[in-house]
Amino acid sequence: MNRQILTQLRQLPGEIAAYYQDLHTGRSWGWNADADFPAASVIKVPILLAVLQAAQHGRLSLDQKIQVEFKHHVGGAGVLFELHDGIELTVLDLCRMMIVVSDNVASNLLLDLLPPEAMAEFFAQHSMHRSLLGRRFMEQARPGHDNRTTAYDMGICLAALARGELLDRSHTNQALSTMRRQQFREKIPLMLPPELPVAHKTGELEGVRHDCGIIEVHERPYVLVLLTQKGGASWDVDRALAELSLAVYDWHLGDL
Repeated sequence: MNRQILTQLRQLPGEIAAYYQDLHTGRSWGWNADADFPAASVIKVPILLAVLQAAQHGRLSLDQKIQVEFKHHVGGAGVLFELHDGIELTVLDLCRMMIVVSDNVASNLLLDLLPPEAMAEFFAQHSMHRSLLGRRFMEQARPGHDNRTTAYDMGICLAALARGELLDRSHTNQALSTMRRQQFREKIPLMLPPELPVAHKTGELEGVRHDCGIIEVHERPYVLVLLTQKGGASWDVDRALAELSLAVYDWHLGDL
């Protein structure tokens, strides 16, 4: 990193953890990258990957129809709770809803399709040793029963996805194409060139503003994870994250 990035990390309004990795050279750096943070909705990325792994190995079908009933409805992000009782969607539809609009109903339904130990096994298999899925979305957090992660864990997960180390080519493309359609673009992608593909996922809770993604610079893509907590006004934090993302992009391009 350069002095400008370091200054922006120090001045960001709130606690921040960051992780960067150049996917061509493997060069990386971190800032509080092993610090424990509430995962918020960025943990939906490993859920997506666990579902796609299960589909790849024939343990479920992405074309399987799932009925969404009123009993499944929870609040927070998403739109499924606005739709009629009994609507049917495919597993792939639910994956897209979980990522593109961060739908909590879709996320919980996908968790229902996985064995109870699936996410703990995913984290262990992929060296995400500080990550935990301890509750369903919109359930009350309790000690030892919360969703937690680190910038490093999310960074190595995204790097492995981008390199095709988690899924076969078809399912890797499915994951990346879904993440590119993320509709919340006020952090990492905001100030980047609009034509630049960014496969990413945001996450928000009270005082928490996250974004993590693969910035698909044609010559040399890179991973950037930005996690914050105990921040100020959400728009101030989002703006600071967008400016930090731009600084990393400019530094990355300058080193090509």
